[in-house]
Amino acid sequence: MELVTAAQFSRDIKVTKAAVSKALKSGRLDEAKVNRDGKVFLVKDKAFNIWEQTSDPSQPRARKKDVVKTIGSSGEDVPSFNESRAKREAMMARLAEIDVEEREKLLVPSEEVKNAWIQLVTIAKTKVLGIPTKAKQRIPDLDKGAMALLDEIVRETLEDLAVENVEAA
Repeated sequence: MELVTAAQFSRDIKVTKAAVSKALKSGRLDEAKVNRDGKVFLVKDKAFNIWEQTSDPSQPRARKKDVVKTIGSSGEDVPSFNESRAKREAMMARLAEIDVEEREKLLVPSEEVKNAWIQLVTIAKTKVLGIPTKAKQRIPDLDKGAMALLDEIVRETLEDLAVENVEAA
């Protein structure tokens, strides 16, 4: 006849101490309860048998590591402290990596890249639009019809490039 405390019994059967206390208060474990020197002990084997017989197997057992707290009435699950801390540390490490890569210029802010591309495209557009004028300077025999045709071809090409859907690689 091994006597154990409620706390030890809860560890042995892997449930919360609150679950064992609730069973004691409701009288469910009275047959296994023993008072010694004003302290409550349980006869381990007897308490275990009673626990197994009176527990509802369709209800999940409240195990110490499986206890999940909920916030208010929303029912939103709250991760354990250790899980939250691990997630936070992982995110902090990732932010530190990003910071280092930015400082090493391996990463560039997307706004800088966008502005640089806009500047390059604008310069390219200006140069391409100047092709008919340069052609007239180098080939003075070009008539107005040829110049208009060159200008039309250049503008059509630029418009085609402007409406193309370019997918990011």
